[in-house]
Amino acid sequence: MSKTHVIVPLIALVGLLPTVVMADVDVRARVTKQKDIRVQERINIDKRALIDAQVRIPVEKAAESQALVNQTNWNNAVCTNCDEKRDIMSNSGNFNNGVLKINQAAGNMNNQGNAVSIAVDVIDPSDGGGNGTPRPFDGFTDAQAHVDQKNFNNVVETVNILFRDARIEDSLNDNKGVVHANQAPGNMANQSNAFSLAVSLARGGVALAEADLGQVNRNNRVRESDSRGRDQGQPGFIGINKRADIVASINGNTGVVGVNQSAGNMANQANVVSFSSTGFGK
Repeated sequence: MSKTHVIVPLIALVGLLPTVVMADVDVRARVTKQKDIRVQERINIDKRALIDAQVRIPVEKAAESQALVNQTNWNNAVCTNCDEKRDIMSNSGNFNNGVLKINQAAGNMNNQGNAVSIAVDVIDPSDGGGNGTPRPFDGFTDAQAHVDQKNFNNVVETVNILFRDARIEDSLNDNKGVVHANQAPGNMANQSNAFSLAVSLARGGVALAEADLGQVNRNNRVRESDSRGRDQGQPGFIGINKRADIVASINGNTGVVGVNQSAGNMANQANVVSFSSTGFGK
């Protein structure tokens, strides 16, 4: 047997044996990441209203009424101590017919107003040629009531007030027509009542009515019963006691009633009524 024949089978045998490989790997990685996030949001709200009212009827009579009130309290200052105030309306303004207006203010720098405007378009018998029978017609009525109240840059510094009362007792009952009342023992109140009425005694036509109210309170300061006394080692203030009561009042009325009552400071109060009508005639 030669050497060549011995070596070759041995190599083939070694090739059939399993092979084991051992490895120990240590991996270190450093990752640098940069992210830019940008959010842009835009919201546009655009509202437009266009009202174009065109009346194409032969109008021979018209009634127009407007009530307008502007009230402003600006750059006022109140500094009072031990200044008790009381507004009392007792057994007043009862059983009236027509227009009743009452303003009562024991406080400081109060604006109070009552505005009433009435327009009536009546039928004239002479329109019928003198025979006493009025000829039919269409009417046009327009009633507008507007109130604008502003309270800004005012200062109130008040301490040690035992009471500040606003009371309406057994009042403003059983009236017929228009009743307006304002009561303010406080400071810098804007109070108003506005009523506008337009009536056409026609067989028909067009009736327009508009009521508008604008109120602003801005940059006002109220320092009542603050703690400055205690901070300085002095006895604390006794406080501000306020009370607003309406008892057994504003009952049994027929028509339009507007009442404002304020025992506080820098109040904007308004009652705005606008009424227009046509079509009562034949």
